[in-house]
Amino acid sequence: MKKKILSGVLVMLMTLTACGGPGGGGDDPLSAARANMDAVTSMDGTMVMELDMEIAGEVMESVTTMNMTVFNDPMRLKMDMSMEVGLMGEAVTVPYMALYAEEDGAGGYTMYLQQDGSGWQVQQATPAELEEYDFSGEMGGYMDSVASFTQAGTELVDGVEAYKYTGAITGREMEEVMRSSGALDSMGGSLGLSGSELESMLSGLGDITVSLWISQEDLFPIRYEMDMTGIMDALVQNIMESAGGAEAGLAMRIPKMVIVLTCSNINSATEFTIPDEARSAS
Repeated sequence: MKKKILSGVLVMLMTLTACGGPGGGGDDPLSAARANMDAVTSMDGTMVMELDMEIAGEVMESVTTMNMTVFNDPMRLKMDMSMEVGLMGEAVTVPYMALYAEEDGAGGYTMYLQQDGSGWQVQQATPAELEEYDFSGEMGGYMDSVASFTQAGTELVDGVEAYKYTGAITGREMEEVMRSSGALDSMGGSLGLSGSELESMLSGLGDITVSLWISQEDLFPIRYEMDMTGIMDALVQNIMESAGGAEAGLAMRIPKMVIVLTCSNINSATEFTIPDEARSAS
């Protein structure tokens, strides 16, 4: 039971980091920034997720960093991901992943994948399967997931003068995100929960606090931050209750979950080449 509960929690956490939700719209410069993202030809980006999980009284702190470069028309992308985990005062670097992808000329994509520094793997991928790695689409989806933003002055972001906006994604919107993304079905299957138990699990969720920064000079969104601590901790508690975590002797909390997505070199991304050893892998 412990393994099934942990599996369900991890499925939920990883799925939600790639989800957008309903909503959208707004006045300039917000609407201009959203339109500009739709016309992006290339960009670099970095997503950092800080996640602390408390299990049976012990806190595991993790920082996952994903660096991305994306070119459109033709589509090419490069991604590398690393994770640092701290447990009982010790920091450990866990296996990383490197990925390249390019159009294959037949309506699909060739993807080159390397995990933990081992040999390269080559596989085919559909456009839908690669969407989760597209930072321009990711940023646009995050912007759309907030029904309304409020302007909160200006701030300097990595040396760039930017408008700051704040908003929230409601618990009800998160319910819809989980249903439409398939995260709900995934958790139900891994935890063996019925439909009514899944509905109960989603009750009483709070809001996700969101901040967005838009460059004053060119009206591009350059940073997006979500504090998901409250809603994720509430969801984990609901999972524990629905899946019998207390009876299984498993106590779990989420003391911190914050995601920061930063975009740079918009329309002038850093060039890269796919390694020869990746291309030659069978």
